[in-house]
Amino acid sequence: MDFDLILAMDRDNVAALEKIAPPGTDIRLFGDAALGTGEDIPDPYYGGPGGFELVYTRLLTGCSSLLETLGVERASCSGNTSSVR
Repeated sequence: MDFDLILAMDRDNVAALEKIAPPGTDIRLFGDAALGTGEDIPDPYYGGPGGFELVYTRLLTGCSSLLETLGVERASCSGNTSSVR
């Protein structure tokens, strides 16, 4: 498979992907590419309900920003969370 960009949620994932990816693969930290903060996105499993809400908010913010950066119209991202369970 070919990818233009692979985003990892934390630095450990970036390191693991870099070991197995073909040379020249564009692997970036989500916090850098989408949020501009350089932060790791934590695993919400151990953070209780608040942890899931925090991660969801960071991902929604980052994905919206990333879509704008990549030139995708906002209309294609409704932000409707009714299908999220």
